[in-house]
Amino acid sequence: MSKGMGFKLKKYNFYKPISEMAHATLGFGMATHTDKGHIYVDVTIGVFHKDVEELLNKLTGYNSFDIMQPTIGTQIGYLMPGNSYKEWDFIENKDNSHLYDDILTNIQTYGFAYQEKMKDFDKLLEAFEKREPGIFNSARDRCLPILYYLKGDKQKGLKAIEAAIERQKQPFKESDLPKLSGEDVLTIIGPGIGKVDPEYLKFAEKYEAL
Repeated sequence: MSKGMGFKLKKYNFYKPISEMAHATLGFGMATHTDKGHIYVDVTIGVFHKDVEELLNKLTGYNSFDIMQPTIGTQIGYLMPGNSYKEWDFIENKDNSHLYDDILTNIQTYGFAYQEKMKDFDKLLEAFEKREPGIFNSARDRCLPILYYLKGDKQKGLKAIEAAIERQKQPFKESDLPKLSGEDVLTIIGPGIGKVDPEYLKFAEKYEAL
């Protein structure tokens, strides 16, 4: 299905170029939960920005090119009218062709529109500035300064780093987490709150030296 839309596979993600510096990405998750004979499939819609990821690699050593890990992404359900987590229930030994058709339709209708929007650098920057739902601090703390630097405003990036360090020093508050409609599980990603991540301090030092 993905290859039929022009995507190629690299490790865990499908990708295809949509501009000179951006690639659209598709990630598929599969889970069985506790239901024997059922496989639940979900889709992550993303955009990979080459210039952002190149600088991220320089500052952190993390090579997102290996798996085409998107710079920004969201679960497709949050792009659909219901604005909540969406998965498709594939049943063993049943005709699931209608599910493939539904996934394809929703990717083309809602996923492509999101990717078209997020391939634009200024829209990407705005999303990280506003910390749109699905953008966690662990990603924002690095990507936002990088976006400011690429925009030609290193000083604004340094201020963003200072703010991130001060936030990491503070005790954890659940209200700091971005909320997604339909969530019933609290997920914390990244280093413990109340102590600055040593790797982030290295990132800050390398950023200042740019």
